[in-house]
Amino acid sequence: MALTTGKYLAHETLAPGIKAIRFFRPDLRPQLDPIIHDDNELYADIKSAALDAFADGDVLIFNFGLIERFPTAFFQLMMRVRQTVLAKHGRVFLCGFRPEILPGVELMQGRRLFEMTATEEQAYHQAKARSPA
Repeated sequence: MALTTGKYLAHETLAPGIKAIRFFRPDLRPQLDPIIHDDNELYADIKSAALDAFADGDVLIFNFGLIERFPTAFFQLMMRVRQTVLAKHGRVFLCGFRPEILPGVELMQGRRLFEMTATEEQAYHQAKARSPA
């Protein structure tokens, strides 16, 4: 499938109803402010890449492999994405966290709130195994 780029991320349809989102920059803190408003740059990029066309039951896989900083504002952004996806009975996977970031994500209850895997490939296979197709 074709890789498409946004301002801060690349997205690719891996299979019907399964889209991967990969962030370009290791530190996206400037793009996370203001997190609670619709004009947040990173949320706008995610919305354009995946949420505007998100269909009932779709899956989003967020690959954090290049991310070096994961502040609470980033977690808040992901919670906002999660809310939108769950409203359409979809699933959100988070994957690829660096070892130094993972404990913070787990402290924020990341594993309870999101489906988490080590790699994008693992997330894809888990999503595919439970997809209706």
